[in-house]
Amino acid sequence: MKSLTAVALFAVGLVTGTALHMIPSAKAQNPGSASIERRLARVEDHIAIERLLMEYGRTLDKRDFAAFSQLFATNGAWSGNIGVVKGPAAIQVAMEKAFNPPAGAAPTPPFYHVLTNAIIDIDGDRATAISKWTFIQFVGGRPQIGAVGYYNDTLVRESGRWRFLLREAPAMRSVGASGKIAPTLR
Repeated sequence: MKSLTAVALFAVGLVTGTALHMIPSAKAQNPGSASIERRLARVEDHIAIERLLMEYGRTLDKRDFAAFSQLFATNGAWSGNIGVVKGPAAIQVAMEKAFNPPAGAAPTPPFYHVLTNAIIDIDGDRATAISKWTFIQFVGGRPQIGAVGYYNDTLVRESGRWRFLLREAPAMRSVGASGKIAPTLR
């Protein structure tokens, strides 16, 4: 039965892209100590949290700040170079102000985030994650790295969905025209 379980988890990993070392968590447990249902629930939680991290980048890049703000818990907060913003409504307003050009200004060129290296630890209805990001912007029609950094996340399951309780972007670093990383923006 143990080998069948290992094969099943390997197959889930192949289909979902989840690394086997993440199952059931980065803190290894005795596989016999948890039921298959509980272990599967942990894998599903991990996948849902990975999806939340990716939805953050997708909604930000689309400038869909209404959907972006709904990724945060009712009392969730975002912390970064524009300060600390609390609650979905305030987060939406802050992001619209930070990312949308003023009326009459030229449209902002397209940009996108590359999100990588997520390490997720789940503990019941709470979780933590750390991940890296690269901000790609287009200059003269060519993609260039604009900034790099990482996120520290505290997540919570709220109304059956994983959401950000706190998303911190403490290490935003801009990349200058020379391609060298500039000092931290704060």
